Amino acid sequence: MRLIKTDKLPASYCGPDVKLSVEGAFRLVEDMVTELMGIQHIDGVTCMREYGGMWVFVRNRIEMPERPGWMDEYRITSYISSFSKIRLYIDTLMERPDGAVCLKSRLELCAVDLETGKIRRSGTVGVGEKTPAEEPLFEISFSGGRCVCGERTGAVKVRPTDIDYCHHTNNIAYVRYIMDQYGADDLIRRPVSMIEVQYAAQTHEGDVLELYRGVSGDGEAYEIELDGAKAVSCILEREGREIS
Repeated sequence: MRLIKTDKLPASYCGPDVKLSVEGAFRLVEDMVTELMGIQHIDGVTCMREYGGMWVFVRNRIEMPERPGWMDEYRITSYISSFSKIRLYIDTLMERPDGAVCLKSRLELCAVDLETGKIRRSGTVGVGEKTPAEEPLFEISFSGGRCVCGERTGAVKVRPTDIDYCHHTNNIAYVRYIMDQYGADDLIRRPVSMIEVQYAAQTHEGDVLELYRGVSGDGEAYEIELDGAKAVSCILEREGREIS
C-alpha cells in the first residue's frame, strides 16, 4: 500500500529562512513512516508489545532538490520499497502540486530483540505477505563514501526530552545535534540539499556525546561518539560554496 497525504507546510517544520528545515524534513519522514507502519500493524509499538522487539533506524538518506516554504501545498507519499530477511526499506516522496520533487527519502530499518539485543528476522515481527513492497517512485542510493572525521566540535548531554518510547535517544535528536554545529545565517546562505545519517549504536538519557567534524568526498561529515565508539555518522551536501 501507499500512504498518500496532502497538506500545507506548517511553521514548526521550517527553519530561519521560512522553508523546510533539515529537522523538519526528518520529522515529516518519520511521521509518514510510523503512520504507514501503524496502518499495516508492523509499527514500533506493536513490535514491542506483540513481538518482544523494537524497530531501529539503520540509515536514512534525504535529498531536498526544492525545499517548500511555509504554507506551501504539498503531496507526500510513503511506501515499503523492499525488504529482506533482516532489513526493511521505506521510501518517502514529497511533491508540489505541479509534480516538482521537494524531497525524497529512503529509510532502512531493522528489528532488534528486546531481551537479547540481537537482530530479528523481519518475518518474526510481522513483515511478509501482508506487507508487500511497492514499485519505487524514484532512484536513490545510500552513499558508499567513507567519512574522515578529525576536528572535535563539542559535546552534548542527552536530555530527557531527547528520549523516545524505547528509552533510547530519538533519531531526530542526533540530527538536531549535528545541525546545531552551524549558524542560522550560514544555513540560510548555504542550505542543506542532501543528508544521510547512519545509526551505529544506541545512546541513552544522561550520556555525554562527543561530536567530530570531517569530510566525505565533496561533502561535509560528522561523527557522534560515546566513550570513544561511533554512535552516529552523517554526511551532507549544501548548496553553493563556502566563501573563505
